[in-house]
Amino acid sequence: MNPDEVIYYSNIGACYIEMKQFDAAIEFCDKGIASTKGKNYDFVKLAKVMARKASALEKKGQMEDALEVYRKALLENNDPTIKQSMKNLEKAKKDAEAKAYINPEIAEAHKAKGGELFKAGDFPGAIKEYEEGLRRDPKNVAIYCNRA
Repeated sequence: MNPDEVIYYSNIGACYIEMKQFDAAIEFCDKGIASTKGKNYDFVKLAKVMARKASALEKKGQMEDALEVYRKALLENNDPTIKQSMKNLEKAKKDAEAKAYINPEIAEAHKAKGGELFKAGDFPGAIKEYEEGLRRDPKNVAIYCNRA
């Protein structure tokens, strides 16, 4: 009934998120954010629509952009649910980066390099190579044995 109301855009964005049309959800959230410019607005409502936009960005796979919008939403209103959503996204991002870092082939190369350094007597250098190999393949028991 009132297209100047921020929550109007937020609710439409929520419907688009449920329909998995994230671009449309982001568009409506942006319209809601733009409707507050130059007006006396409710900070809580603005933070809610910004968090909804961040949620759509997260589901779309744009984690960095979503984190940035969550940070801006927290500046508007220090809401615990927004904080928790941001923490969950940061954890998911960290886990995804750790999974992307795993590569058994590169871990074997670090293991071989560590073996060469060990034979040469460079024990600190060998440990560094073994540590990197373990970060690349944490399930490789042989690297743990060599490092020990």
